[in-house]
Amino acid sequence: MSAVTFGNPDLARRVESLSIGEINALPFGVIKLDSAGIVAIYNTTEAIESGYGRRPLGLEFFSHVAPCMNSDGFKGRIDHARRHGAVDVEIGWVGDFDNRDIAIQVRVQSARDGGIWIFNNRT
Repeated sequence: MSAVTFGNPDLARRVESLSIGEINALPFGVIKLDSAGIVAIYNTTEAIESGYGRRPLGLEFFSHVAPCMNSDGFKGRIDHARRHGAVDVEIGWVGDFDNRDIAIQVRVQSARDGGIWIFNNRT
């Protein structure tokens, strides 16, 4: 398989083939939520770049980690896509824990196990 980049159309499938060490080494943020919205993977890049600083494994993402994203413009779009099949959405987002002005390109794709992958590329 070729290199995994943020722009890969099949990014979720490519990441699912990686070890946790390889996921942690990716140059963009990677968050995996299970089907109930619980954080299963939170890579090193995301922990550092977001300013969150720790890995919130086992926490409900939209209520305990990023309640600001529990909105129609973010979670609502994901829920809508889930109701209509596979999730594959891009969302522009502004703000992070440490930097409220940073622009983030977010890609959200379905995971094979019924959860979702959230990929964050900060500019």
